Amino acid sequence: MTVAQQQPLQVLTSYQEALTAARKNNKLIFIDFYTTWCGPCKTMDKEVFTDGAVSTYMNENFLTVKIDAEKGEGIALAKQYKVRAYPTFVVLDGQEVEKFRFSGAQPAKEFLETLAKNLDPTRQPAALAQRYEKGERTPALINDYVLEIMRSGDEKKGFEIVNDYFGKLSADEKTDPANLFLYQRYALDINDVKTKYLIAHKEAFAKRIGAEQANALVYRFVRSALIPYANGYYVKENKYDEATYLSLKKTLAEVALPDSLGIGALLKIADAQVTAQPSVIMDAYVSEFPKITKSDRFLMMLRMGAFKDDRVLADRAKALITAYISESEGNSVDMLRRILFELEEKGPSINFQQLSYQEALSKAKSEGKLVFIDCFTDWCGPCKWLDENTFRDPGIVKYFDANFINLKIDMEKGEGIALFKKFGVTSFPTMLFINGEGTILHKVAGALPAEKLMKEATAVQ
Repeated sequence: MTVAQQQPLQVLTSYQEALTAARKNNKLIFIDFYTTWCGPCKTMDKEVFTDGAVSTYMNENFLTVKIDAEKGEGIALAKQYKVRAYPTFVVLDGQEVEKFRFSGAQPAKEFLETLAKNLDPTRQPAALAQRYEKGERTPALINDYVLEIMRSGDEKKGFEIVNDYFGKLSADEKTDPANLFLYQRYALDINDVKTKYLIAHKEAFAKRIGAEQANALVYRFVRSALIPYANGYYVKENKYDEATYLSLKKTLAEVALPDSLGIGALLKIADAQVTAQPSVIMDAYVSEFPKITKSDRFLMMLRMGAFKDDRVLADRAKALITAYISESEGNSVDMLRRILFELEEKGPSINFQQLSYQEALSKAKSEGKLVFIDCFTDWCGPCKWLDENTFRDPGIVKYFDANFINLKIDMEKGEGIALFKKFGVTSFPTMLFINGEGTILHKVAGALPAEKLMKEATAVQ
């Protein structure tokens, strides 16, 4: 199809209009359930539905209607069609009989393949089951059939079919590119029988699919097995088992992945982690960070708050995060900034006064100030983070002590039990800015870093 023949996506204005047109023209209805806050929904609108091949195919095969699941008719329709994730795409006929559905953003090519597969009578769920029961065992059928079973929620049956199929394949069939889906989609971890076969026969796979793709397949599993050691999780959670770790190291040595994949560097960091010596771990981070992937660096930097009690190591951790923070973006940057703040040397906290709620209101009124209340519980981790970090930021301490009567109220004890209901607190921590008359002027929730809490506070003043 030439570009000139491609059409923009035609979207009807309502569900009822789509039903009427479907009955009149004997066409299927394609419903795109979305929300205004859904990132993947926006990706589909921007990158997929604007694709000429996609829009032309959809115009030829469907009547398309977009439904905001949180507004107007969309609220009832989302409930009617049991939509629980966004985007969800539901295809039905003019009698409102559902033909198929799928969820999540997909690239244009994959999206078209999903539509085509579901419109092909031989590839629809009932037909796939019938073909399987009659004894067909082609790679394409197993892939499509198991995927449908998994989507229906029966993972146990899906894996039983996959493992039965895999167990009956010859050595040549196990390395056939048509069967790669077994390793890409249905091999769970490094201990899976399919993964073990892949690792043991990497060279045979390389001859069929090329060394680069074979190494990439193996890398996925060995990295997943190594990361909990390299980021210190197993040691910290007392799940480290020396025999298991040595067995993994033996596998890594045998599989011989290229240095460019960074497994050797991860292994050096893992070796440092199992010593449980902070200085050794930091030395490994510094020497090996340039050799590992950006995503692995990010995972490890998120755990560097553990160095906060050693001033020398805390400063080295800060320097390392500062050197690499520019490669992150969005929420990842905020998360790393929070770790940097944890690593700062802390001073005294905000002066939280030992007053009752009513006493605080009276004092605020007489001094012309507002009341700041930290609503917390003993078991709340983010509440403790605020205490140890944001509430000890020098700028926060100076500003809050000068402008507010500061209170900490445990929402599960004393007057906090009644205030919990009065304030309408639904999560912890929740912070309130209240005037001397007891009117809540502003409410914020979550473990905000210092700069964000300061922004909230200055906006109230």
